[in-house]
Amino acid sequence: IAALLVATAGGQAIMLYAATHDPTFAIEPDYYAKAVAYDTTILRGRENIRLGWRASGAMSASDGGASVRIAIIDSAGLPVTGARLSAVAIHNLDGSHPIPVRLTEAGGGYVGRIDRAHRGLWEIRIDALRGDDHFTPSLRMDFTP
Repeated sequence: IAALLVATAGGQAIMLYAATHDPTFAIEPDYYAKAVAYDTTILRGRENIRLGWRASGAMSASDGGASVRIAIIDSAGLPVTGARLSAVAIHNLDGSHPIPVRLTEAGGGYVGRIDRAHRGLWEIRIDALRGDDHFTPSLRMDFTP
């Protein structure tokens, strides 16, 4: 009976450790504030539709990291230039460590860099401002160096 109790307690201790030390577990930062401001999220989505802009992107290997290239085109198919872009990159298996990405305009698009980028699936959350226009797309990109 004692061995059964020790084995049960040991198994539960192992499961508790595994559940609380998972490096891939992540909670969305400021999730409560985002939930309270969900109306703003809906309005931003409507603004994205009203603008008719579309974003696309690609990641490529660059000096031990990743180069990120973002292209934004308007409803007429022309590149959106002169916008101020900021972004946050979140690796699919490391969601608790979002990485800010500084994007600068280059060649009709916007480029940035992620140092020490892991291979795999990334979510790039973009915040683009041009005049009164505010565009907030989210892109999924697969990085295979």
